[in-house]
Amino acid sequence: MQDTEEQLSERKQQILLCSVESYISKASPITSGNIQERVLKDVSTATLRNELAALEAMGYLKQLHTSGGRVPTSKGYRYYVNYAMGDMPTDKKVLKEIHGIFDKRAVYLTDVLAEIASTVSKATNYPTVVMLKGFEKLVIKNVKIIPLISNQALILIETSGGIINNSMDITHRAPDQSYTDASNLLTNTFKDKTVADMIANFDSYQNGMMSELKEFKSIFDNFISTINNLLDSIKKGGLTSGGEMKLLESPEYSDVEKARKVIEVLSDKDEICNILSDEGFAGNSDVSFKIGSEIKNKKLADCSIAKAEYSVGGESVASIGIIGPQRMDYQKIASALRFVVGEYKGLAQIEQKKEDKK
Repeated sequence: MQDTEEQLSERKQQILLCSVESYISKASPITSGNIQERVLKDVSTATLRNELAALEAMGYLKQLHTSGGRVPTSKGYRYYVNYAMGDMPTDKKVLKEIHGIFDKRAVYLTDVLAEIASTVSKATNYPTVVMLKGFEKLVIKNVKIIPLISNQALILIETSGGIINNSMDITHRAPDQSYTDASNLLTNTFKDKTVADMIANFDSYQNGMMSELKEFKSIFDNFISTINNLLDSIKKGGLTSGGEMKLLESPEYSDVEKARKVIEVLSDKDEICNILSDEGFAGNSDVSFKIGSEIKNKKLADCSIAKAEYSVGGESVASIGIIGPQRMDYQKIASALRFVVGEYKGLAQIEQKKEDKK
């Protein structure tokens, strides 16, 4: 809740929530007649006009034209988010397409997060961004190095949050069995340790692998170099996005200049990462929002941003954000994000149970 937020009477609260929901749904200013028709049939339009005027004076609504109806302000949307969405159920019907992503059990993190960005954008009709972080904090379960026909090998690192996959160059070709043996040795050495621990202490771990190291030295050297490069690239550009052009489908951005400002921000990876990393997102524990002036970037002054964190073992691995107009459908947005994060956590628990049985 906001510190300066006035206590609203039950009727004012009902009118404000109805006004926000109506404007989200129809993008049409709300009038006393609309309120009477929708929720307060026994209250006169004169009384409702007075209530709407009071809500405007309190900063929750504003009039676009003197003789026109009213629309929510950023403060009105914030009230709606804070008071109306705490126990909102998940709308799984809207998110059938998302559910299909999690039918896979071998989850390649970079691939599935890109697919999530695209699919959540389709489900919500707003641009979606996914920022990868904390990859190095994931716990290793298994390591495989698979030689390919070319002078490359495929690296698969199964972790607590999914599979990190990449290819590495082969500088000195070794027998295929050597790659199998090297994979087993890496798994036995680094199982249940973090990726960061593996990288930081690889030299010291070599002492325990000296008898095998000579045979596998070129494989290990290529392996650790590739993983270092992979994590560097994730830190520099670990952002996936989808649905940028969907912004143009919102009436608010029929003005090309307004749309251009938002698309410029969406195209700036560093700025999006700064926005998603910023503290102060307000909301409940699993989905939080920044609305209007709460967003530091002035180009997004007419926007709202929804954000959810995907965590593994208490560490955040990715931030999922949805950017749209202040009139965004907060209920659908929160539903999508809760569903995605919930499915991810469920998938991680399933994989952990499999590992525990082994």
